[in-house]
Amino acid sequence: MADSPSANVASPEVVVLKPKLRAPSLRPEYLSRPRLLKLLKRGFDRKITLINAPPGYGKTTLLAQWRLAEGGNLPFVWVSLDEQDNDPARLWIHIREALRQIAPEEAFGIDGFVRLDVDLGEHIETALPLLINGLTEFPQKMALVLDDYHCVKDSECHKLMTFFVKHLPDTVHLIFSTRYDLPLSLGRLRARDEVNEIRAEQLAFSEEEAASLLKERLHLAIDPSDLRILLDRTEGWPAAINLAALSLRGKKDAHAVIESFRGNNRFIVEVLAEEVLATLSREQREFLLRTSILERMSASLCEAVTGMKASGKLLDELKNSNLFVVPLDDNQEWYRYHKLFADFLIYELYSTQPWLVPVLHERASEWFERAGLVEAAIHHAIAAGEFARAGFLVARHWLGYALSGQTTLLERWLAALPEDLISDDAALILVRAWISALQGRSEESERFLALAEGRSYKGMLPDGSASVELNVAIVRALFGYGGVQAEVAAARHADELEPSEQISPYTALARLAAGMTLYYSGEASEARKPLEQALRFTGDGQPILRISTLCVLSFVAADEGHSEEAESLAREAHGVVQKFELERIPQSSAVPIALGRALAERGKVAEAQIELEKGISKRRRFPSLSPWPTLVGLMALAPVRSARGERAEARALLAEAHAIIETYPDAGMFPELLERRERELSRRNRQEGAHTKELTERELAVLRLLDGERSNREIGQILYVSPNTVKSHVKSIYRKLGVSSRKEAAEQACARKLS
Repeated sequence: MADSPSANVASPEVVVLKPKLRAPSLRPEYLSRPRLLKLLKRGFDRKITLINAPPGYGKTTLLAQWRLAEGGNLPFVWVSLDEQDNDPARLWIHIREALRQIAPEEAFGIDGFVRLDVDLGEHIETALPLLINGLTEFPQKMALVLDDYHCVKDSECHKLMTFFVKHLPDTVHLIFSTRYDLPLSLGRLRARDEVNEIRAEQLAFSEEEAASLLKERLHLAIDPSDLRILLDRTEGWPAAINLAALSLRGKKDAHAVIESFRGNNRFIVEVLAEEVLATLSREQREFLLRTSILERMSASLCEAVTGMKASGKLLDELKNSNLFVVPLDDNQEWYRYHKLFADFLIYELYSTQPWLVPVLHERASEWFERAGLVEAAIHHAIAAGEFARAGFLVARHWLGYALSGQTTLLERWLAALPEDLISDDAALILVRAWISALQGRSEESERFLALAEGRSYKGMLPDGSASVELNVAIVRALFGYGGVQAEVAAARHADELEPSEQISPYTALARLAAGMTLYYSGEASEARKPLEQALRFTGDGQPILRISTLCVLSFVAADEGHSEEAESLAREAHGVVQKFELERIPQSSAVPIALGRALAERGKVAEAQIELEKGISKRRRFPSLSPWPTLVGLMALAPVRSARGERAEARALLAEAHAIIETYPDAGMFPELLERRERELSRRNRQEGAHTKELTERELAVLRLLDGERSNREIGQILYVSPNTVKSHVKSIYRKLGVSSRKEAAEQACARKLS
């Protein structure tokens, strides 16, 4: 969750808050801790530093001091985590943005790094290695700080982080600051003494440090015996000592104040909160309580939430009077409370004015919506219990989040809403249907579509769709339920329902559905026009729609014999995937299929095989996705494998295609295409046998020498023939083996055991 209207937008609907990527500023009151800095520096040769302690032990401050002590000699990459980063996409995009602070993204291979959270198993296999490889090439060692990692609780986030830790490059020293033990596998690293651990007992103030803080930094006269009592009561807890110091200001009887520190930490926190709040004006106390619901604050936001015109002045007063208000940017526009102090304030607010809590959250939600920060608006609407408002915001803005891959966030919002609210709202049911379809859960999606059809909903939906009926038709047309003719019928129905007088987010979807279904039914030429219209109507905020349209257009171009155009369209789709970091979206699997098919048409069979296998492998992980792009890939890969002498593998691919086709009552053009591919494979097998027999002894001798980098002259010298003769033999070999390069000829020779 980013609370700043001035934050960067990394991709559609993804807001990155810049202050989260910076170490906090240090105030003069902070105590330098050289003994801990030595521990950090000595442990820098290990892979990981783990700073593990309860809240208020100075973990963040210590790391900020280390960064300052290095004086710029050591690159620090800083990410301050919060609860909104409990999501794989958001966690890693913030790490990516933090890395960009110290070097261009090309230095790390970030341009290939993905941010989506659909299939984390493949995310580990294909995305993180790109980042890890890029980090390996960084010219010097860096410190990567993940502050407040305890905010991350999602198991999929931990899987990604475990993989990252396991393959951590030597150029990275990874630092975790956390309140809890990490749910990561660190046993092997600990056994190799690769983990530098600093825990609460080391972070606790020594008597010397506490005395220095109170006497030298804060100018408080404390009797040594009282200091020892304070240390005993707090067990050296730095936050408690700082709070105690604040409560001691202006008090004549320091001994009585220190004696009041009794009980466990929770009670100490409550006492300190009362002592600190009691020293402030009524206006200051009210401001603190009312703003405690905010994770980050600006004067404008605070004024809207509290109703106090002097919010900017109050923020300044609080910042200058104690250590609890922390600036988040160099311009001192945005602030946050020390997290421990925020806990105090929230406890006090709920204890004294519980009725005010939902009112404050509602005001915050309205401010964030006006600022265009939808995520924060939804978060506070849910916290306010304004579920109808939150549901409307989700139904209005869901499409941008879905098309940027943030389905986990969408599902979390839906899970926070009452079930009866969703089940009675066709717009929210349709959001569920789309999410299920995009993630390849076809049966679940169809169930939600049926529910939506059964709800009474008149007029345009909040997301811009003309009607429930249109929305349902487009989902069924795009995602392959019930066969090709069923898709064609749904697409035609959507075309009839889509208003012709206006362009909506669904106009391009309807055009894509029309073109896609025409193509899969065997009408390639007729499919081109609606697909080109869909491309024109696709906005910058709809990258998934764009890559889907480009891929089907590439299929059409290949069918029409325009192989160069087919490759160009596929490469444009690949560029969109990279630009918006959509590799993890299942629909992006069509891109390597389109590219591989275009390359195959151009005779680049080795490159084609790599791309086709990549796309097919990705789609196999989502067996409930629309089967048609998978079939395109299988029937493009089969002749490629056959051309490279892998006839058994080609037959297996066609058998896989046959099994898919059999599950649909109507598979459009694919049964006929399958028969054609099977005939071609049989004919090729016969031709290959004949071609092998046709190779002369001299051609076989030349073939055996094509597996290296020898020139025609060098081969001629070995065989005692002229370079022109060798050239003639090579051309004949290419023709007889059906290949177009030395590499392919050598592969064929190996496959047929001719060399």
